[in-house]
Amino acid sequence: MKPESLHALIIDRHFGELSPEAGELLEHHLANHAGARAEAERILQSLNATRDAVLRHPELGRVPINERVSAPAPRRIFVMPWLARAAAVLLLAALVGAGGFIAGRSGSQTASSGPAEVQAAPRKESPWARYRMTFDPAGAGMQVVRVDTEMLERKSIP
Repeated sequence: MKPESLHALIIDRHFGELSPEAGELLEHHLANHAGARAEAERILQSLNATRDAVLRHPELGRVPINERVSAPAPRRIFVMPWLARAAAVLLLAALVGAGGFIAGRSGSQTASSGPAEVQAAPRKESPWARYRMTFDPAGAGMQVVRVDTEMLERKSIP
């Protein structure tokens, strides 16, 4: 048995707070262990000396009331300063991203209403010379359109 548990059980038995079953188990443990029995006697002597001192000097038993301890302090939420800064940066990034997304969506809708073809002629030596990028007529973004090779020869893009 741990010494702390033994001390608590002996003190509880002395003040009558131990159940009868636990008291029987404690008596059995003390009967089988001489070291525990000696420790119990030492604790009981300390309790008796304390009781006698308080009876002779009652002022020792009086504890002054500390008003600061009796009233619970208001709970203050503790937030680490770096956590608050990280949350602010994250919020700012989210707002900028949402604003950019909304601006991009509205820009693509206005651009799709007019002619939105790429004006630069594709280079002939590139494998992508037959394709160009235009806005989707439905306003959903960009699309790749194949350019006919005979129109490339005439340098005109429809």
